Amino acid sequence: MQNVGINTIDIIIALSYIIGTVGVGFYFLKEQKSAKDFLMAGRSMSWLPVGLSLMATLTSAVGYMAYPAGAFKSGLILFWMAMAIPISYPVVVYVFMPFYHKLKLYTAYEYLEKRFDKSVRGLGSGIFIIWRLTWMAAVLYVPSMVLNVVSDGKIPLIPSIIVLGIVGILMTTLGGVKAVMWGDVFHSAIMFLGMFLVIFFIISAVPGGVTKIWDTLGAAGKTQMTGNIPGFGDAGLFSKIHLYLITDFTIVSIIITYTIQKMGNYCVDQAMVQRYITASSLKESQKGFLANAGAYLLYIVLVTIIGAGLFTVAKNLTFPTSLKIDHIYPYFIANFLPTGVVGILLASIYAASLSSINGGINSITTAILNDFYAPYKLKQNNLEIGENSEEEKARRLKISRISTILIGLVAIIMAFFVEQLGDIFTYSQKLINMFTGPLFGIFLLGMLTKRATAPAVLVAGFLGFIFGSLLVFGPKMGIDSLAVGVLWPATISFVVTIVIGYALSFVIGENNKDRINYTRKNVMLNENL
Repeated sequence: MQNVGINTIDIIIALSYIIGTVGVGFYFLKEQKSAKDFLMAGRSMSWLPVGLSLMATLTSAVGYMAYPAGAFKSGLILFWMAMAIPISYPVVVYVFMPFYHKLKLYTAYEYLEKRFDKSVRGLGSGIFIIWRLTWMAAVLYVPSMVLNVVSDGKIPLIPSIIVLGIVGILMTTLGGVKAVMWGDVFHSAIMFLGMFLVIFFIISAVPGGVTKIWDTLGAAGKTQMTGNIPGFGDAGLFSKIHLYLITDFTIVSIIITYTIQKMGNYCVDQAMVQRYITASSLKESQKGFLANAGAYLLYIVLVTIIGAGLFTVAKNLTFPTSLKIDHIYPYFIANFLPTGVVGILLASIYAASLSSINGGINSITTAILNDFYAPYKLKQNNLEIGENSEEEKARRLKISRISTILIGLVAIIMAFFVEQLGDIFTYSQKLINMFTGPLFGIFLLGMLTKRATAPAVLVAGFLGFIFGSLLVFGPKMGIDSLAVGVLWPATISFVVTIVIGYALSFVIGENNKDRINYTRKNVMLNENL
């Protein structure tokens, strides 16, 4: 054991990083002249911040700590998650990106009004806002929990959540999305440094190194890459389907469900879409996604190695038997890493957290102002319309900043209750899946079909969301028949939304020519847009 707890040097390193993060916000303060600057970076960003901001925003401290916990529990089968990126790539880069750039949207949900009506736009944006707020609560909780464990309880959980939330609010309020995205470049660098350091010290901590790690994993069945389903071979067809649905990780469930999850993230999550539409051109967006793809693939490989390595460390060294699975990684940081390295790891965890907090606050602000304030208060389709005079620019910038502060405060309050929801990996995956499926289904119905009508899609989206919620929370309420594997809610709610939405379109609602003009095919053929 090389280190016990957290040292003053470690605290100085972590605090220096946090202060530097706020400094990025101050650096971009003077560039914020309007809501367009604050929320869209004037549509001027290059591929590097676009790509690394995509990766950093999507990963977060939840993934940074929870994926190793998932790999600790399930082994190297999680490597298959990486397959979602190359499968998603052509859909994101060649289907959605050109579409969004051509429409010059402020938010993805603005499209839903063009294709359907305001109510569908409100539903889509509302689902996103609830999704990202609950996600941000987890993102605030995780690094605070880590600091609490590393300090042996000397740094209380609640004050840590509050401080981290305030730092995120400050950076976003001062520098807007440009500060958020350039900050993510630095967050990405420190995150990867932290992961490489942890892998080095995991190998160093186990007598026998890589060979011993592999042997220990093999003996425990953690190198199995297809997923083990007890009783699968002797089961009938319907029993096999049921076994697949209730098993957390198999090669089929990971590739199918994680691909739909990632497509949903990259295609209809405003936190992701906002990165594309801040780019100076479609080409910069596409180059940015390529950079994101490479970085995210490396990230999946590294966090899986860390989790599998920690399993071996726990088997070969002395770990308390009472440790929660979410606390094993922080315990290793506190007790097996030298002074200074602990500080770098804390900084990397804060980096992972702040990237998602900042991106979440900024994208939720954009959604609220553009999808609710602009159409209902200003009576215009988006915030960019009417932002002509310096006085109006200043007024909308002020409203954007006030909204940013309020959203951050709501996320802080919600973070106080995350601990009651179970292990973070399961919570985070089910949370993403609960929202992603119906939202992605709504967009595909609008973009790819002429048949889909506003009333039908509204009902389908609502039912898909309710069904996804039941799959996540039903078992907790005693409805065991709704129990499914951690990754399945997105796929099931996605299919429910598509099927119900398309079928109901034969029965309720009708489309006029103006609405049908906003299918993807018609938009891309329209030279006047």
